[in-house]
Amino acid sequence: MTQSAKSRSLRGLDFINFTLADVRDGIGPFLGIYLLSSQHWNLKDIGIVTSIATFAGVIVQTPAGAFVDRFKNKKIIVAIASLLIGFGTLLILIKPGFTVVVVSQVIVGIAATFIAPSIAAMTLGLVGYKKLEQRTGRNEMFNHSGNVSSAVISGLIGYYLGLRGIFIFTLLLSFASVFFLRFINNEQIDYRLSRGSSSKDEAQDSGSLSAIISNPLFLVFTTCCVLYHFANAAMLPLAGQYIVSANKVDASVYMSACIVIAQLVMVPTAAWSSRKSTNGRKWLMLICFAALPVRGMLYTLSPNPYFITSVQILDGLSAGIFGVVSILIIADLTKGSGHFNLANGILITAIGLGASLSNVTGGYIANMFSFRYAFLFLSAVAALAFVICLLFMKETYDPESE
Repeated sequence: MTQSAKSRSLRGLDFINFTLADVRDGIGPFLGIYLLSSQHWNLKDIGIVTSIATFAGVIVQTPAGAFVDRFKNKKIIVAIASLLIGFGTLLILIKPGFTVVVVSQVIVGIAATFIAPSIAAMTLGLVGYKKLEQRTGRNEMFNHSGNVSSAVISGLIGYYLGLRGIFIFTLLLSFASVFFLRFINNEQIDYRLSRGSSSKDEAQDSGSLSAIISNPLFLVFTTCCVLYHFANAAMLPLAGQYIVSANKVDASVYMSACIVIAQLVMVPTAAWSSRKSTNGRKWLMLICFAALPVRGMLYTLSPNPYFITSVQILDGLSAGIFGVVSILIIADLTKGSGHFNLANGILITAIGLGASLSNVTGGYIANMFSFRYAFLFLSAVAALAFVICLLFMKETYDPESE
């Protein structure tokens, strides 16, 4: 295998992370704005349907991780998942009724569960553990850059052509993702490494699934991540709806600005996190968890769209760290076990459960009381994640194991 051939595969991984950034979340927070402003849905129903994608993913995420561990051709997994997300997004555009939107979100939620572990598996299989920090940071940089680009384009499309144009744009990105997969040579992905194994024989892997899920550090970290995503998932959609309700304006441009600001911060934060992660993981996660309750509290101060968008700097800081360090912690905890993607799937399952409940709970509190009460509640949950990490999470990085 030549170095140029390996470089071509890594460039392909760059392109995939860039284009999939917007695809794997469907139309994301724009869905709530579209349903509220164009279809005149109430906040409670919006909270339900925006939770369904995540909740559907919860059901299949763990077996999806196990499947990625076993299935050698990760490219096929990503291609099928990307096309299904594009199709699910198109369904809403064709007929945005409650049943159709629910079916669409189920398709999107299930398909999206296969993308993150597949990308992580391809990354580990291509570069190994010694370069995982650097490559994971690079993945996140391209991912966030893709989010910035797609958010800017989505905002312009929403402003000049209407929110329906964003659906078409997401569909086109799903096709682009499939096209760029051709740059990655599947033969260059080490199947043994891609599942975090130290042995070519799966039966000789050093760790069992039960040993992983009973590991106290895995349980503590998973608990923190569930609380973090429970607090985080509803914040941006609620912020967009807060702007619409308080200012009676089309929030698509402001929502794009929120995403762009956060993603612009995530790009250098991801690079910084990957460099600093060799000094330890825990202190970075504490910064990540601390930024979220502060962000939620700031949202309560004003519905001014310019103020709301400026607060997204904290979202960028927090998410930029989480995207890099969470993968590294799972890699630390599962090294040599052969269950890297399965453990990652279990973590994402737990995260998805928290995120799905977030939208329902946040929407219910906002609908019954006010947006401010919803933000205060989510901030309290985020603060609990920080406290648990501070008191019970130990360092997972071991430089001697490199």
